[in-house]
Amino acid sequence: MNFSKELWFALFFLVIGFTIWPLLVYYLGLALKIEFFLQTTLRIWAERVIYGPLGTFDATFLRSLCFLFFPYFFFNLIRFVLRISQNKDLS
Repeated sequence: MNFSKELWFALFFLVIGFTIWPLLVYYLGLALKIEFFLQTTLRIWAERVIYGPLGTFDATFLRSLCFLFFPYFFFNLIRFVLRISQNKDLS
């Protein structure tokens, strides 16, 4: 295992998850005219829905953390599926 590669992978996708991902979801929700996003400003979305619950430890904290870690978890799942499929091809 190449730890420097794994560290860069984690850093890249965690930065995406904590910065770009919430904006992508918000603006995609606006583009699709989802009622929640039409009624919610970007400031409320960021401060109360995404980053605000990180200050407390309850169910909303876990929901927010899972949302922010989603890109990292998703791409690790893709890597896992690709590794399994490569191992089956070799057998």
